[in-house]
Amino acid sequence: MFPRMVAVVIIILGSATSLSADSPSTRTSFTYRVESGTALLNGPWERYTGNLPEETLDSSKASIVELALKPKAPERDALSGPFTYRIRICYEGGAPARRMALYVPAIAGVRAVYADGRLLYDADRDPTTPPLLLIDAPGDETSLLLHVGQGSPGLEAASFYPPFVLFGDAESLSRTRLLYGLSAASLDAYFILIGLFVFILFLFWKKNGDFLAFSAYMLVAGLSYFFKDGALFLYLGAERMPLEQGYLVSLALQYLALTYLLHSVYKSRIKTGPAIAAYALPAALAAAALAFPGLIAEIDSAATAYCALFSIAAVAGAIALAAKGDKKARWLIPAFLVMPAGLAWRSLGTTQVWSAYLAAPLGVAVFGLLAMLMLIKKVADTFESAESLTGYVADVTRSVKRFIPKEFLDNLEKKDFVDLRLGDHAKKEMTIFFSDIRAFTELSEKLTVEENFAFINSYLSRVVPIIKENGGFVDKYVGDGIMALFPGPRGPDEAIRSAIAMQAKMVEYNGHRAKMGYRPISMGVGIHTGDLMLGVVGVEDRMENTVISDAVNLSSRLQSITKAFNISLAISEQSFKELEDPGSYMYRFIGKVKVKGKAEPVSVFEIFDGIESELFERKMKANMFFEQGMLTYYQKDFSGAMFFFKKVLEILPEDGAASFYFDNCMNKANL
Repeated sequence: MFPRMVAVVIIILGSATSLSADSPSTRTSFTYRVESGTALLNGPWERYTGNLPEETLDSSKASIVELALKPKAPERDALSGPFTYRIRICYEGGAPARRMALYVPAIAGVRAVYADGRLLYDADRDPTTPPLLLIDAPGDETSLLLHVGQGSPGLEAASFYPPFVLFGDAESLSRTRLLYGLSAASLDAYFILIGLFVFILFLFWKKNGDFLAFSAYMLVAGLSYFFKDGALFLYLGAERMPLEQGYLVSLALQYLALTYLLHSVYKSRIKTGPAIAAYALPAALAAAALAFPGLIAEIDSAATAYCALFSIAAVAGAIALAAKGDKKARWLIPAFLVMPAGLAWRSLGTTQVWSAYLAAPLGVAVFGLLAMLMLIKKVADTFESAESLTGYVADVTRSVKRFIPKEFLDNLEKKDFVDLRLGDHAKKEMTIFFSDIRAFTELSEKLTVEENFAFINSYLSRVVPIIKENGGFVDKYVGDGIMALFPGPRGPDEAIRSAIAMQAKMVEYNGHRAKMGYRPISMGVGIHTGDLMLGVVGVEDRMENTVISDAVNLSSRLQSITKAFNISLAISEQSFKELEDPGSYMYRFIGKVKVKGKAEPVSVFEIFDGIESELFERKMKANMFFEQGMLTYYQKDFSGAMFFFKKVLEILPEDGAASFYFDNCMNKANL
């Protein structure tokens, strides 16, 4: 809409041309060129006191007055009628071929209009004013006469509504009047619609007070220029004084809204003292306009001066902020240069009525457009920052979730890690899984720091996915060790299947290491099922998720037993009992273990599925002797047990469990 409005204004500005005086001696006589279209009769007129017929007028007794296009201090005797105004229009090149017309927007104060002595309009006979007053101009000159009624202000009196008189051929004048009305209405609609649109945006985003401030400014500006364009409605019978007061009050409110807008945009930068002054001065102007209607010109001058000072201060502040890198200030600099320029154009005077009426609102309209673009840019920057922040938060969330397992949050019934609080806990029955690399200390001493980390990460990248695939999750890494949890009744089977798959992966990994010339590695796993407490421990600024339970201690102890007995996988009696089908695994009972904190020893089983095939075959061959040895041992036939354990060691010399019981039986047999 705005580009169309500008185009209309350009057309309008080109359609009206002022007439020039012939000479100083006949300065109330104007020459009208037939091809001029619409002309503005804003120059000097003859003014007479009283409503007089033309034949009684004597130019030598007339006062010469200017129908200025800006408010000015009036002549004291021009404050109220009755008055008679006359001007002579000379046609260049003879009588015009087309019918002429006259338009007087300030017709409310005009009681009668004559052309060459013929009555065109009489308010006493017909108060309804026609849009145009048609004139037949048979000669080379037309004499126009206007009567201003009793008590009405003179046409040259101070007013925000320039008392212009338009003259021209009927077709051009009708088109000019229509275009002017459309331009004024478009500007008013621009302010109101933009204000309402931004206010609706504010309703959807109430945290953005800038929208409310800008909406208030545009709506008050629309109200202000509705009053300003009130001259268009004067012929409907509206009184000029209330319109002028309404304009001044709304203009002061416009400055208040402008202060509110800047204060909203720069809350942290505008100090309290200047802010109070910026609010107080326009408020005082509004109060003065209501209280002193006779000082219209003076109050307008004060408002103009305030606007100039406000704009200078705003531009200076915006330049200072822009120099510091404030992007919003770069929009405000041209905005605060355009707005006072429009007001100055009207105040300094112009020969174009369109400029007098539309320059100021156009300046404010451009200011509003730039301010709205600034807010849009601010919103765009906010969304861009929000998107960037969202991406950053997503990255942080993904990173934190690498340290805090999702399953840990699920067990604590938390949606996200930000919901975790110090002391949060939950009691669960789970299967605890501990694994460790054998002789890692000896191995790591031969590696550099970088090689150590590369080795551990290479190892973990192979075995950790197996835990997740089987329904478990890693609670923590302890150097080369892994502590994992398997929730639910299937936890023991899932933990054992994970351990078996990890042993098989070690066989594959050792083949790869052998090709690279590295020594093979082995691992041991301890598994136990029991109650535990998951929770958050630490202090407010350094918290950590952890698991606390005797069951965790037992699982760790079982992992240590695998090292002592040189076996791969040891599980507790509790886990063994909860297996869906213990017979689906190859296992052997390796004794009862006394665990710290437990009154009764815990039975321990070795599961040797998943180990290297050659070792598996030897274990299977030796298993019958090992079971007979354990049975005899617990019958306290230590000599008989030594026989069976010796048989096991003949088949499986590296069997740490058989070696342990053989030595134990020897000691006991000697006693």
